Amino acid sequence: MSGDLRPRLCVLEKGSDGYGFHLHGEKGKTGQFIRLVEPGSPAESAGLRAGDRVAFVNEESVEGESHQQVVSRIRAVTGKLELIVVDDETQELLAKLNLKCQKEFVTDGIPSADGEPEPRAEMENGTSTQGSPAPDTNGDAAAHRLSVSSKDSKKELRPRLCHMKKGATGYGFNLHSEKTKPGQYIRAVDEDSPAEKSGLQPQDKVVQVNGVSVQGMQHSEVVAAIKGGGDELRLLVVDPDADAFFSSCGVLPSEEHLTGPLPEPAASRERADEKVGEEEAQEAKPKISASPSTSSTSSTASIPAATVSSPPPEDKPEEKHLSRDASLDMDLNMSLQQAKERAHQKRSNKRAPPMDWSKRSELFSNL
Repeated sequence: MSGDLRPRLCVLEKGSDGYGFHLHGEKGKTGQFIRLVEPGSPAESAGLRAGDRVAFVNEESVEGESHQQVVSRIRAVTGKLELIVVDDETQELLAKLNLKCQKEFVTDGIPSADGEPEPRAEMENGTSTQGSPAPDTNGDAAAHRLSVSSKDSKKELRPRLCHMKKGATGYGFNLHSEKTKPGQYIRAVDEDSPAEKSGLQPQDKVVQVNGVSVQGMQHSEVVAAIKGGGDELRLLVVDPDADAFFSSCGVLPSEEHLTGPLPEPAASRERADEKVGEEEAQEAKPKISASPSTSSTSSTASIPAATVSSPPPEDKPEEKHLSRDASLDMDLNMSLQQAKERAHQKRSNKRAPPMDWSKRSELFSNL
């Protein structure tokens, strides 16, 4: 019932990985919205949900503020972060009553058309809830629809297949590459374009073009692959969160991951491998007589079997020191001019190859 609809106050404390939510703006809507809430994060614990619109940041209204302004407010918070948010249904009720979100609506509820707060839904059953706090389960149906539970949130971290047909002005998106990370990314998507209708979003990373992986390709090669597909285009893409997830798993996204099982992060596999290794080591302990530590064994794993059982020769470290000293003597015997030439050669080897300025325009391509 409408009486259950009210803004929610979410109090967050920053964790080691931040607050654990993604903020974004939506075309055709005013305001800033929660796009994704990471499972097990401070944001999830505080009751923040995907699709929520942010109305207040630490008691300051952010209605009408730009994305950057809201982000700056959140980053400026030093203690607890207090967000007053509204879900879709609550926002519809506010719009219907021609009201703006107010802080007191969190505790007092939203006034009805006659100016009185909406009655609680439980009142219809004769059960008074006067003075009870706002329910934590506000908008469960919306939360289920947006798949933000810890079980379903993993399903969002999948690649997306965007199928589009070229329009009169092209596909309607801008492809670019970034200096700080490899890959080709969607920089902008035109409104009402084939790209937007296909579900393509800014910041998406392109994984495949018409079924062909673009990993390791240059910008110009990806552009050529897109243009070579004729008037239809199939892009397999991942958003920043899905890209980070697959990177943590050490797996390249593919069309199999659209509906199939998702990989596990590498850290989980390493923990499992470590546990198995520890169990094997415990089983092997009674069978082994006095021998070097496991770290010594692993360091000599590449030595032939005949030398593994015997302790390492004492003179090997000396040989390393001798070779290092010999190298040092050789460097000391070099003339000053030779040393300068060698240093200059090393710097030259580290320099990046010269930029082909004829390809400068290819770093940003409108398609």
